[in-house]
Amino acid sequence: MPAIAKRFVHRVLPAILLTGTLVTGAAAQSPPTIAKAFSAATLPLNSSVTLTFTLTNPNPATDLTGVGFSDDMPAGLLIANPDSLGGTCDTSVVTISSSNISMAGATILANTSCTLSIDVLATSAGDQVNTTGAVTSTEGGTGGTATATVTVVVPDLTITKTHTGNFLRPQTGATYTITVSNAGGGDTSSLITVNDNLPAGLTATAIDGGPNWTCTLSPLQCSRGDVLLAGTSFEPITVTVNVANNAPSSLTNTATVSGGSESNGANNTASDLTQITAALVLAAQTASASVTVGGTVNSVLNVTANGSGLGAITFACSGLPSGATCSFNPASVTTTGPVTMSIATTAKSTTFLPQGPERLPPMTLLAFLGLAILALSQLRGRRLRLVGALASLALLAVVGCGVNQSTPVQHNPGTPTGAFAVVVTATSASSGATATSTVNLTVQ
Repeated sequence: MPAIAKRFVHRVLPAILLTGTLVTGAAAQSPPTIAKAFSAATLPLNSSVTLTFTLTNPNPATDLTGVGFSDDMPAGLLIANPDSLGGTCDTSVVTISSSNISMAGATILANTSCTLSIDVLATSAGDQVNTTGAVTSTEGGTGGTATATVTVVVPDLTITKTHTGNFLRPQTGATYTITVSNAGGGDTSSLITVNDNLPAGLTATAIDGGPNWTCTLSPLQCSRGDVLLAGTSFEPITVTVNVANNAPSSLTNTATVSGGSESNGANNTASDLTQITAALVLAAQTASASVTVGGTVNSVLNVTANGSGLGAITFACSGLPSGATCSFNPASVTTTGPVTMSIATTAKSTTFLPQGPERLPPMTLLAFLGLAILALSQLRGRRLRLVGALASLALLAVVGCGVNQSTPVQHNPGTPTGAFAVVVTATSASSGATATSTVNLTVQ
């Protein structure tokens, strides 16, 4: 082997192998690596979490210079406090804005790592996915990227509204129950308000929420500012109402909740369909009745008393024809049962009443006077003529006054014939409940 070849084999080649240097230049180095992580997997909206970057030089004997990367925050995260920047990396080569953190020109010693950390603020709910740009270096070139995810949880207020059984018409002291819950993953952080929108036919008399609710009747509202923890409920609210006598047979009561720093308004309303039953019902067993003028007809009505506290229930009727009257047996009831209504009509009649005496005509009186004088002239004796004169005067008085006679002066037409709608009304003495039923009366 020539001497020059021996020298290369024994001296140059080992040096090349030891230093990693070839005649064509230096050996390639591995690029840096980057990793990132949030200090918590979840956080409430409008709260902060620490984001940490870890940069590593995997080369065992070569320092990496010019190390850099850039990281744009997702839309739901914000760098609100640049002063929170820290870590073991050279922070002097780090640039920060509200939506970006960048490093340029850092040095990482061989086979070592350094960290950067900064606090970020959650501004939107949901999964916030944060991916960096590729990490680079002078010696190692371009490396990979890093991704981390944090879930921003928010409170989610829900509301329910319930009642038990049917309400009565009328009724005092009927109640609804309203419950506010937090179905979200975050706690509430602001005032919570509940509004109740009563429909026509209901009047609120009280609203009560355990001791932390502040409630008013006008508007019908409750509010509180303490925290409602995720997955929990506040103490229920009780709304007490009176049901009007003219309330409909069914109505819907709606309540809403707002506030609490929640963002889902789709489940903030609760509607409660309520059936209204009449406290007092009156129904005729037969809808029609016939009677001959002067006669009486009966009609049976069924009384239904729903609930208690109605007291004495009395009855009256209207729409009767003239000359007719109604009566009830029994006159009043306190419970469910039948009541008989009697309708009496009046027959036609004519009444003859005596009148005063009728006076005679003047010529007739003169005739009687002449006869009286002639009779007196025939009497003898002074005493007889006096007696005769007195008798004549008495006769003239009687004749002058006339005689009594009877003539028809009063006529009763009785109950007229025809068809009449007789309305029967039942009234509760205690609750003011009323009920009506109609009987179609035919008078023949």
